Amino acid sequence: PVTGCEIFTYGGDYGRYPASDYNFNCNGIIAPDRRFNPHAYEVQYNYQNIWVRDISLADGKFEVYNENFFKSLDDVSLRLVIMSLERANVDSVDFTVEMGHVGPQERKVLSSNILKAALAEFEKKHPNSEIVVNFMFMSRKAGLLVDSGQVLARQQFIVRSYDFPTINDGHDSKVSKKCEGIKRQETDSYIRLTAGGVSMTVGKKSGWIDYLDINGQPMLLDRCSIKPEFWRAPTDNDYGANLQKEFAVWKSPTMNLKNIDVVDFNDGVRIVASFDMPEVHANLTMTYFMTALGEITVREQLDRDDSAKVSDMFRYGMQLQMPGKYSRIAYHGRGPVENYSDRKSSQFIIIEDTTVASLYYPYIRPQESGNHTDVRIFAVYDGVTGRGLSFESDGPMECSALNYLVDDL
Repeated sequence: PVTGCEIFTYGGDYGRYPASDYNFNCNGIIAPDRRFNPHAYEVQYNYQNIWVRDISLADGKFEVYNENFFKSLDDVSLRLVIMSLERANVDSVDFTVEMGHVGPQERKVLSSNILKAALAEFEKKHPNSEIVVNFMFMSRKAGLLVDSGQVLARQQFIVRSYDFPTINDGHDSKVSKKCEGIKRQETDSYIRLTAGGVSMTVGKKSGWIDYLDINGQPMLLDRCSIKPEFWRAPTDNDYGANLQKEFAVWKSPTMNLKNIDVVDFNDGVRIVASFDMPEVHANLTMTYFMTALGEITVREQLDRDDSAKVSDMFRYGMQLQMPGKYSRIAYHGRGPVENYSDRKSSQFIIIEDTTVASLYYPYIRPQESGNHTDVRIFAVYDGVTGRGLSFESDGPMECSALNYLVDDL
């Protein structure tokens, strides 16, 4: 039927037995309507012909490499942007650095007093923030297929690294008869801990965080617990390698709760749930630790029998479902385009505030999408009230938030 919607058709849309590779001839780096697919940005980045090496950025020294074989960089200008990355206070300054003549295949060391002074000022002005320097090489004038001021190459350097927090999971705490500030309620069905306006309910029959409420507002969809995730939506290449079948044991593995324990500490309460996973020959231990501030640490530990022949898994992490009103995302990590561990060089460390809907990319065939790597903080919140959940770790994370379930994709 005619719907008025633009669609892309491919093999399979034109008969039951097409001489076709289905959507695989329709999934290149550029979509049929000339949009860049996410992987196009990675190709673009690695195809660039100008590169920078950090010699001592704090002293204003760096090396420029002209990878072109026949063209100098006389028609290119260099713009530097220094940024301090704090969610509440993103600050930046930019300026131009003269490169002089850099011939084909030439490496040239540059020294910039402006860069040295600007970095010193930024480090003093922002003593606790992550600081980055972005190099952008731009065309001086328009030419064939190139606009004036177009970025021809770019690169990012982290001058001061992010200070990841120390995560308290109770393992270094002292056992106590009671933790002040945490209200504990226990029945035959559940254990509920409440502190700092946060209420966490762990089911005694499930072993999962079944309910999570903040100031009386549910953060989880009803009856949708926070659970481990070992699966993601297969991609075109996964199907090509038949991984959706080879890894199938991890899609919905059995997790039998063996026991659940509660321990009180002087600075929090820890709940430990142990599971048997017979199909993958593994034992899973989930630790939930709540402090008097209402902070919750989730620790997922999988111990597998190395002698058993079990396939690899697509993903190792946790997943949860939140009500639809939590439709905004604020993150500090690589972006804004989706990125993965093997496709992230083109995406710089940024602070982004956007919608959940925008994180999904509509590939020709629905599949895994929307991931971000090297994440420092990831928050999902209600744009009206500003309330929601914030996720942190003691190291870089990978996070995503989508309006679709994995099974949908």
